[in-house]
Amino acid sequence: MKIDVTEEQYKTLLKMVYLGNWMVNSIKSEPEKEFEDFEQFVLSLAKDSGFGTYAGFDEEGKSYFPTEEFEEATGVVDMIGEYNMYTVWEELVLALSKRDLIAEYGDEKAEGMTEEELMEKEYPLILKYEEEFRDNGFENLVISKEK
Repeated sequence: MKIDVTEEQYKTLLKMVYLGNWMVNSIKSEPEKEFEDFEQFVLSLAKDSGFGTYAGFDEEGKSYFPTEEFEEATGVVDMIGEYNMYTVWEELVLALSKRDLIAEYGDEKAEGMTEEELMEKEYPLILKYEEEFRDNGFENLVISKEK
């Protein structure tokens, strides 16, 4: 198969591949090879696609890498930061809501709730935490060791 892309489409593809590989492999000690290999392939095309300054080559490791210029020019670092911030808040809201639901109804009853019951009981908790964090950020978040 052969795919023809414009320079702008290649730039978008490079960003998408970088972000996809980052999402999958940045947290792993053993990277997913298919993502690494495809990123290598796309980076290998940078020079011939008019974006030679976006990819460097490490002679010792025999591999391509995205350059600092690529990261700055494309905004991928900011995109990752925005994604991270969103997921921190989202996961925190969901974890606290679930914790409160279990505290009120018990683990077994909470696990056995239908989707409708969960919406009725957990959704107000989600809204409460979303509003709190939207208005105050981490300001009122306290870790208590009391049980």
